[in-house]
Amino acid sequence: MFSKRSGKIAFCFFLLALLPNVSLATADERPCAGRRPPRSSEEKMFLRDLGLREDVNDAEIIQLLDIPNPKRLFVTSLVRYRKIHSAMPKLLQIVNDDEAIDFDRVAAAEALCDFGNKEWIPTIKTLSLDPNSIIARTSLRFDVAGLLARVGDYSQFEIVAAAVTDSKDYVRFSGICELANFRHKTAPVMDLAVELLVFVATADPQPRLRQVAIYSLEKIAKEKPQIIPKLIDALEANKDSPDKHLGTSSRVNLKIYGLKRNEEQAKQP
Repeated sequence: MFSKRSGKIAFCFFLLALLPNVSLATADERPCAGRRPPRSSEEKMFLRDLGLREDVNDAEIIQLLDIPNPKRLFVTSLVRYRKIHSAMPKLLQIVNDDEAIDFDRVAAAEALCDFGNKEWIPTIKTLSLDPNSIIARTSLRFDVAGLLARVGDYSQFEIVAAAVTDSKDYVRFSGICELANFRHKTAPVMDLAVELLVFVATADPQPRLRQVAIYSLEKIAKEKPQIIPKLIDALEANKDSPDKHLGTSSRVNLKIYGLKRNEEQAKQP
């Protein structure tokens, strides 16, 4: 069990390392019809770690979900990355399998949520409310809280909110990422999520975590442009950061969101 938890944490920090580049990405590249898009570094990583060839087909990948080994998380991530909708029956099997470890069950639920399936909700929420479950006792509780928020259930917001002031970097990272899921217009806690993210973006001692908070604010701003002034405040606070990635991305985004703020103000009567 420890190896699986360590693997998940390691993967989270792998994604964290990529975030500065993600926040600066603006290209909207679409592949030619009938041609598979170039494989990204993430997909190549999944294939390499699973020992799969690059031309592996979807059916072969789905078959690997039957094997309860330490690499099942990577198989599920590959299913999500490739958007293999035909894997849904197998993913739901994993969610409802009492013998499967909770890390695999939550990962399968995340994939199902990506595909618009909600059949995972009763099982995963019940598990999360069990104080003796692995979910309640590990960082999985943040994943589940954010996952439920994606489908309109904001009941576990306080779990995520508490994470952003934790002393452990990986816990704060989880909380900062999951706060972005409380961004729907109907979310009663969205404004609180914004305030927490602005706090992290301006006060967290780790530049990379400030960067993640800004990225989460950007995701919320797409749903609610009215928060752009607060996003700009966060960017202003970091434009002169000694951290190269944070300082550069903040200055670039200040120009972008300054224009967007002006556009929003022009729309107002």
